[in-house]
Amino acid sequence: TGQSAECPLDVFQRNGQPCQSNNGYCYNGKCPIMTNQCIHLWKPGVNVAPDACFEYNLQGTYKHHCGSENGRYIKCARQDIKCGRLFCVEPSTGNTITCQIFRSQDDPDYGMVDIGTKCADGKVCNSNRHCVDVNTAY
Repeated sequence: TGQSAECPLDVFQRNGQPCQSNNGYCYNGKCPIMTNQCIHLWKPGVNVAPDACFEYNLQGTYKHHCGSENGRYIKCARQDIKCGRLFCVEPSTGNTITCQIFRSQDDPDYGMVDIGTKCADGKVCNSNRHCVDVNTAY
């Protein structure tokens, strides 16, 4: 059986079907959404950061990128910024938002947006960290 009741692992054709109230799309028996990834990396109560935080992924630095190739960090294209480094925020009562990231020296993919995560309406992140149409992704 699958790991999510909405996305059974043993029903491959379900990949790409909306799940979690249209906040994600089924991918290999899971429903990867950024909020759950933030909670897993940090703690309950955290949320996905505002879109402005994801713009840091345009830099292509060791903290903010869409992957690496031959030891060099790749800048995200604007349409792919939500497929690079994941940004999360703690609930705040003030007017300041701190964009939080998570990374590991041992695992270069730690803290990156998971493959299959919704990056825009009708689009998901693929293994190349591109935000692609859900119908062509699977």
